Amino acid sequence: MCTFPWRRVLILTLLSMLSWGAGAGAVAQEAEEAAAEGHEAETPWFRVGSVRTWIFRSFLKDETNDATTLGLEAESYLTFGSTQIKNIAYLEVADHPRAIPGQPQGNPVPEPGAATGISDLLTGFWFSKKGPHHGRHHFAPGLAAQLPTASDATLGSGKWSLGPSFDYEYESGSLFAGAIALQIWSVAGDSDRKDVSMLMIKPFVYYSLSEHWDLMYVPYGISVYWNKPSGEKAYVPIGGGGQWKTHLGSLGMNVGLQLFNNVVRPSKGTVWDLRVLVELVF
Repeated sequence: MCTFPWRRVLILTLLSMLSWGAGAGAVAQEAEEAAAEGHEAETPWFRVGSVRTWIFRSFLKDETNDATTLGLEAESYLTFGSTQIKNIAYLEVADHPRAIPGQPQGNPVPEPGAATGISDLLTGFWFSKKGPHHGRHHFAPGLAAQLPTASDATLGSGKWSLGPSFDYEYESGSLFAGAIALQIWSVAGDSDRKDVSMLMIKPFVYYSLSEHWDLMYVPYGISVYWNKPSGEKAYVPIGGGGQWKTHLGSLGMNVGLQLFNNVVRPSKGTVWDLRVLVELVF
């Protein structure tokens, strides 16, 4: 298997993050200029909220199967009249010496082998009223989809999948927590591939210790593949870590480190998961 060009991917990712940051900075500058002139800036119909790069190492029972994955995640907002639509899109670039159940999310063909490439694209849309959220609780209903973008059968489902979702957020003092939950079912795709029925719950907990430091619990997610055999269906991660908050010019920048143990996992699944986060907040 050829060596995967991680350095090139990381450079391209950073350049993309900086280019998005330049656009976000321009929008912020327009807002400041409008405020200085005594009137409100027009709300853009589209803006990027944040871009997150996850670099994680999966540790399995057999250390020769340990794998490295680069996760790319973008959070953006669309505004139509009085409605705001939040979107999160997530894609992985994987270098796996063998198939790892549930990572990335998919439904690989029987007895798949090693693979290097991109995964299926998982995305969600959540609907709420435009403007700041009021109160401690915020709930937004929505929908989720998984698109068969994988470059190798091992890294994806071969199916188009859709289903309902919701985004819940709670904020009080130093605590910001919540969860995104989704259930998707395959609706089209390769007829010789298994159907998809996946539940994913992505909890997040941030507790601010100071201006620059947070404790955090932001795992890959609690996932359940309903159509797999008993004992092979679920991942439940326990762990967490912390992040350092700073600025890169006019942008917020967060760097985090977390370690998780999958206390419930498939028999050949990931035991430990070490995750590094680099996030730009626009």
